[in-house]
Amino acid sequence: EKEAKSYLEAFEDRKENLVYLTADAETVLDDLDMSKIYIIGGLVDRNRWKGITLKKAVDQGIQCAKLPIGNYLKMSSSQVLTVNQVFEIMLKFVETRDWKTSFFHVIPQRKRGEAEAGNDGVDISMNNVDAAEGAENQGDLTKVFDEDVDDDDVVDEELQEEDTDMAKKKQCIRHENGEAEDASTRPAEDHSPGAAAETTTPTGGALPQAEQSKESNGADD
Repeated sequence: EKEAKSYLEAFEDRKENLVYLTADAETVLDDLDMSKIYIIGGLVDRNRWKGITLKKAVDQGIQCAKLPIGNYLKMSSSQVLTVNQVFEIMLKFVETRDWKTSFFHVIPQRKRGEAEAGNDGVDISMNNVDAAEGAENQGDLTKVFDEDVDDDDVVDEELQEEDTDMAKKKQCIRHENGEAEDASTRPAEDHSPGAAAETTTPTGGALPQAEQSKESNGADD
């Protein structure tokens, strides 16, 4: 039955039977008393303020207790559970009357560390499972790194090819520029008729010397 009032108002006449469940409590529950009213999640604590739920229960004059998780499990993190998990554990305990079974049935494997040895002397360890999962995760991580390295190699090769092409283009441009400079320093050829006559006519009086030689030969004759 859903109650609109706070638990203090709803159970004002049964306040001595209220038990505030908090991981900060010193009292450990060995059994569930059906005459008690257990308060689960009486405070929304998003930041996990240490001791705030315990302080609230003490200020309200309510009994405090916690589930015997540490007697059966070594949690990989804190012993703080969700409201649904605590409720399911309590229901499972009412059904089985076995805390260990209830914890293993509800608490996720990722939050479980090592199970304490029970009455039968059996020590159930989750370390091997965690190690296997860790190795698998490490393998996936290594694979990702290897893929990243391969991608980097491809990128480096592409950059080297681009640099080589760029160097070839620069060399061609320099070669073309050099030819253009050589052409600009050479005198331009004049293809006009007068220029052609000048280039074919002997220089330095060669023609008069030839004629003089001919005349002297005629005189000898």
